[in-house]
Amino acid sequence: MDLFSPMARGRAVPSLRAALLLALAGSLCACAGANIPGLSPPQTAVPEVDAAQFPTLGGPTPDRREPLTAEQQQKLQRDLERLARQQQAKQVPQAQ
Repeated sequence: MDLFSPMARGRAVPSLRAALLLALAGSLCACAGANIPGLSPPQTAVPEVDAAQFPTLGGPTPDRREPLTAEQQQKLQRDLERLARQQQAKQVPQAQ
C-alpha cells in the first residue's frame, strides 16, 4: 500500500490528530503543575546564601563600607549644608 494514496492518508489523519491531542494534553498537564513522572523539572540543590551577602560570579568581592553612625551622619549633613550655602553664594551676586 502506498503512503500517499487517499486510503492511507484517510487512516493517518485521525491517528495523527489523536497523537497531537495527546501531546497537547500532556504538555498542558505539565504546565499546570501535575506531577507526571518524567515531565516535572529536576529538583536541584541550591546552596543558601546569607541575606546580607550577594553571590559573586567570578568577579572581585565588592568593598562594603560600614554604615554611618549618628555622629557621622550629623557631620555629613552639616558639611553638605555648608557646601550648599557656599555654592549658592557663588551663584547669586550679593546686592550692595
